[in-house]
Amino acid sequence: MRFWSEGLGDKELVMGLGRAKLDRKSDVISLTGVVDSPAPWEYEVKIQFADWTTILRTATSAEACDFIATHVRVGALAGMAWNIAKFVILLAFYRVMRLAGAGPVNLVAVDAIGRPKKL
Repeated sequence: MRFWSEGLGDKELVMGLGRAKLDRKSDVISLTGVVDSPAPWEYEVKIQFADWTTILRTATSAEACDFIATHVRVGALAGMAWNIAKFVILLAFYRVMRLAGAGPVNLVAVDAIGRPKKL
């Protein structure tokens, strides 16, 4: 992902979001990592609930869907569809667990060789 502001002039901050660390804090999800260029700067993005609504509304806009459809191949589209389905299933699961009185639940999946990984 690339970010730009007037203060950067003609430079952009390049962030490798796939390597960012995601942490749940009391009222935000914290995304931390290191900017790849123009210099290795540490960053933290704090995402509140209202931000998720905006992110989802943006992702489901006609403009975003047309952009993705223009740039994606069938395999990548299937991967995106799986991530959307997983999001809906996990959201429903966590909501049901909360309604049932369970505290925060930490699901753990395993990779191809049986090592635990967070969902």
